[in-house]
Amino acid sequence: MLRCSLLAVGDELLDGRVSDTNSDFITDQMQSMGIRIVLRINVGDDIEHIAGALRMAMGTSDMVVMTGGLGPTEDDLTREAVARTLGLELRRDTLLEERLKGFFVAMGRVMSPTNLKQADLVEGATPITARLGTAPGQWLEKDGCLLVMIPGVPREMRDMISGDVIPLVAQRFSLQESTSNKTLLVAARPESELAEQVQEALTGMLDIKVAYRAMMGQIELKLSAENSAALEEAERRIREALGPWVVAEGGETLEGNLGRELRSREMSIAVAESLTGGMVGERITSVPGSSDYFKGGVVAYNYEVKEDLLGLDPQLLASHGAVNVEAAGAMAEGVRERLSSDLGLALTGVAGPERGRENEPPGTVVFGLADESGTYGWKYRLPGDREMVRQFATTVMLAIAYFYVRGEEIKDVR
Repeated sequence: MLRCSLLAVGDELLDGRVSDTNSDFITDQMQSMGIRIVLRINVGDDIEHIAGALRMAMGTSDMVVMTGGLGPTEDDLTREAVARTLGLELRRDTLLEERLKGFFVAMGRVMSPTNLKQADLVEGATPITARLGTAPGQWLEKDGCLLVMIPGVPREMRDMISGDVIPLVAQRFSLQESTSNKTLLVAARPESELAEQVQEALTGMLDIKVAYRAMMGQIELKLSAENSAALEEAERRIREALGPWVVAEGGETLEGNLGRELRSREMSIAVAESLTGGMVGERITSVPGSSDYFKGGVVAYNYEVKEDLLGLDPQLLASHGAVNVEAAGAMAEGVRERLSSDLGLALTGVAGPERGRENEPPGTVVFGLADESGTYGWKYRLPGDREMVRQFATTVMLAIAYFYVRGEEIKDVR
């Protein structure tokens, strides 16, 4: 089995400012090709430390993928460290230089002279075109090891891995062993309960490997097996056990699939948000083409805004507060009416750490949904601190909308 090491460069990875999600993504991609990840290293912006980590990685691997350190600033040292480690020179590539200049001309900006270092190639390296930014990648072979350098910006990294690195690896190596993978996204279910259901569904299937990754109201369920037929059977069993809670697969997202369902039914949607402060609208509009179905949103954080912009009855708020099914339903009705949408969504609650003016415990969240036939509401206690409650509530709101649009019964969402 081909051995691969991942080397992620950047001080921000060591001090906790940024999580190394790049290596997670690359690991998934390499393992799906039957490539074994033998080493993952985070290293700071220090040329000697990068060089030392690279020597270690090359000594244990057939392939090394480096992310980060390819920018234009003085602390971007990946190119220099690779050249020093391999005893090679850095040489400026005239074609890359012209592409860099063309990028800035197209953007109507003046290029800083420091950007020119991004046109430097390690001697003997082949460039990887930068389609989404200014930092090209590059690759070369040395001492029987394939070395790939790509930017650390996640969208640029993903583009190069999918569009360049995977085809390169497939062409360069004869990959005899292959593991089949399947990723399912489950929304609004507790991880412990999900694990019990999956374990029961896969009774007797000892050749299936299952991995879980919790993501604030969503759980990514990854299935792996060497036998593709066994993997298909495992997926069938899990879908049967979990039913509508499986909201996406592969690279899909809950918000993307919600948008697809809305578009196919020619439905529009609008959102009224209190404790999430616009997070639901942000998730919906992160999907390209969401203007086809998303009318807009109202962030109504205090009583006056709920009354003035959403039309809530002051007596309702004075008597019962804003954290109840009646208030959430009225918010959903108000945003649906004012933005002329087919479907109105609303959520309100107490994110914490204090109990709030309604004296409800932190984590109390109420969801509302309104359509032409009526108004519906659900009240739940969600786990975690303030940010976790907000993230979790956002996912649950999207899940409620997704279940509703698909005609699924909405019950026991948590």
